[in-house]
Amino acid sequence: MWKLVSARNCLLVLSVAALAACTTARVHQQTFSQAPEQLKQQIEQMDTALFGAFNTCDVGRFTALLTPDVEFYHDESGRMLSAQSQAEGLKTSCAEQVSNGVLRRELVQSSLEVYPIGNYGAVEIGTHNFYRTLPGKPEKLTTVAKFVHIWQQDGQQWRVSRIISYAHSVPN
Repeated sequence: MWKLVSARNCLLVLSVAALAACTTARVHQQTFSQAPEQLKQQIEQMDTALFGAFNTCDVGRFTALLTPDVEFYHDESGRMLSAQSQAEGLKTSCAEQVSNGVLRRELVQSSLEVYPIGNYGAVEIGTHNFYRTLPGKPEKLTTVAKFVHIWQQDGQQWRVSRIISYAHSVPN
């Protein structure tokens, strides 16, 4: 009799625990909703400005959208610290476009997620595509990657303070 009761109690406890886990998961999904539409639009505009400068090799405008102590983590090339190192990297990349082709970054719109960071700014998460155009050839998608940008808001000014670019892959 004791074994039967224990087995029933055990089954009951497991059922309650499973139900609680499912309920908690639903609550967490509701808790982690994205930023208000206005914040999402602001960050999307800032992303467009940042990579508009990147795509046109406007080093001054690009670095103006980074904090001086920006940290950039790239799964293939490692860590870069400072806006100055980012400026040098962009200058080098742009100088090599004559031989390596023109590089262009594009946000995958459907992947964009934005969340507020209280008393700081926002986090932007998404996927971006990189295209290369070689002289005399059509533009070609060369890399797909995921990214995380931490945007710092100072008054009305937004600048990126942390960048993580990862899961780089070559499309089929």
